[in-house]
Amino acid sequence: MALQKPERIFFGTSLEKNIAIIQRYVGEYADLVVRRIDFPGGRAAVLYFDGMTDKDAVSEYIVRPLLVRADSTASSPEELAEGCMYIPGWQTADNDRDFMNSIFAGDCGILFDGSPCGIITDIKGFDQRGVGEPQTEIVVRGSREGFIENMKTNMAMLRRRIKTPGLCFEMLKSGTETNTDICLAYIRGLADPALVDEARRRITAIEIDAILESGYIEQLIEDEPFSPFPTIANSEKPDKVAAKLLEGRVAILVDGTPFVLTVPMLFIESFQSAEDYYSRPYMAGMVRLLRFFAFAVAVYAPALYIAVTSYHPELIPTALMLNMWQSAASTPLSSGWSVFFYSLVYEVVREAGIRLPRPVGAAISIVGGLVIGSMAVEAGLISAPVVIIVAFTAIAMFVVDALTDAATLLRFVFIFLAWWLGFWGLLLGSLLLLLHLVSLPSFGVPYFAPFAPLIGYQLRDTVVRFPLWRLGRRPTNITVGSKWRQKEQKPPAGGNDE
Repeated sequence: MALQKPERIFFGTSLEKNIAIIQRYVGEYADLVVRRIDFPGGRAAVLYFDGMTDKDAVSEYIVRPLLVRADSTASSPEELAEGCMYIPGWQTADNDRDFMNSIFAGDCGILFDGSPCGIITDIKGFDQRGVGEPQTEIVVRGSREGFIENMKTNMAMLRRRIKTPGLCFEMLKSGTETNTDICLAYIRGLADPALVDEARRRITAIEIDAILESGYIEQLIEDEPFSPFPTIANSEKPDKVAAKLLEGRVAILVDGTPFVLTVPMLFIESFQSAEDYYSRPYMAGMVRLLRFFAFAVAVYAPALYIAVTSYHPELIPTALMLNMWQSAASTPLSSGWSVFFYSLVYEVVREAGIRLPRPVGAAISIVGGLVIGSMAVEAGLISAPVVIIVAFTAIAMFVVDALTDAATLLRFVFIFLAWWLGFWGLLLGSLLLLLHLVSLPSFGVPYFAPFAPLIGYQLRDTVVRFPLWRLGRRPTNITVGSKWRQKEQKPPAGGNDE
């Protein structure tokens, strides 16, 4: 349970008593700076955390103007803020909690003698990572910009791409101890108001002490927490999030992380890439088909090998079957045990490669996989076909990055089903998987759309992608505003739609 916060204490008119109230609220913080100022017309104290606020800006825009320009005619902190200090935006706070919540976020606070309220101004100065290429979504063609950990910068990157008054940013907070800033982004007139209300309701219903990454939000507001499939999408690319906003979706930005969530999510989104829409449709369609094939391989290939070799060897050509039997003859393990054992070995090597430093991790992943596989074959523990199948499965699993976790879990499930019942197990598992997919919702939208329910027009951007001039309509199951992206669906200039 979150720590119990003390009751709010409202400020009085004594500066020293107000400072004492703040010090009782926060305790003894070595990095809390309290700078007292005597200026013409009164006394004040500037409070901020060292390393989070721009000290040069505090001296230039607050302290110096108070010492030089302030006079006894100003009767309130508001008049001083407007007529004396060089601060672009400010707000007032009349109690210790509201005052210090802003200071914890990197703002600068000013208390005045004789006033029961303080001034809060945004002069943040902590270090942040520069805008660079996202590491999880590499593209050959397209924007090289990626979101960073600063939410204000991320909002600006979206605003720069969607220059419309309909783009709305709604600020929320979550986490009783972290008070993490969360932003709902949507386009008024395209996003369903019920969807916006539902996203707001789920976020405000969160009761937890800390929100340290958008993954916390994702796990606490998703529809089906026990499903292996993600029902909330995430991305580091501003252009990708902007495209989803233009379809009527809602984006959730969390301060401190470069991963932005978007809802609702459809199953087909996992096979789509931002680069698909920047290249010609023929290559994009072929690559998308390859992604579907790779996902099927990642889930079914080891299980198919077990089912065929253990239950249905008559399906394999005789020459190939003889070679496989000859390779497996000297191994003590059955095909099921061999596939299961080497799949576990691969997962251990992959996890080690991820957690180790990048140069060492890459070497461990490559060398470890090759050495362990070849030595296992030479030692007669597993056969060469098992190594080939598991290795190819491992490569195919990373083609559809959004479903890597689901593919890993499903691969082991289908291995056990094939090991137990052969093709009947694969058929049973496939039916249960399909039933699960068609029953999943994502913020009220069917997860398996446009296949179930069938939406004919949206099939143009599923397994293959039609030309852009054939994709003029927005998703009808998401958008509530204008359904059309372009005025007329006609071929490019000089083309002929016959």
